[in-house]
Amino acid sequence: MNFEDDFRDLAPLDPARDPQRWERMVGGIMAAAGPELARRAALPQPGMLLLLSDWLRPTVSAAALMAAAAAAFLVAQGPATAPVAEAGLAESLGYPTAVADWVYGGDAPSVEALVTEMEGAGR
Repeated sequence: MNFEDDFRDLAPLDPARDPQRWERMVGGIMAAAGPELARRAALPQPGMLLLLSDWLRPTVSAAALMAAAAAAFLVAQGPATAPVAEAGLAESLGYPTAVADWVYGGDAPSVEALVTEMEGAGR
């Protein structure tokens, strides 16, 4: 499709070209729209809460859809397993491997064991 074939001449819509014609055109449009504008003006104007309540159903639907998708994703993943601490990661962070194993495993070491491991790594 060529641009020149699809071009429409919009010069007749220029208000400065013929001001009287423009005012007649606007007056005709307003006269034709008068009954609808009067009908809409007679309607009660909705308040802010009414306008916001119009969004309730789509918002709740979107939230339910996202929750269902997240639940399906979690079910498809299966049970979570505790990650095994890798010696490289623990050493790169400056922690002994035993401390990383305690953290990943969820074990609570004694204070003496924790101090011994941390002090031993510093030497």
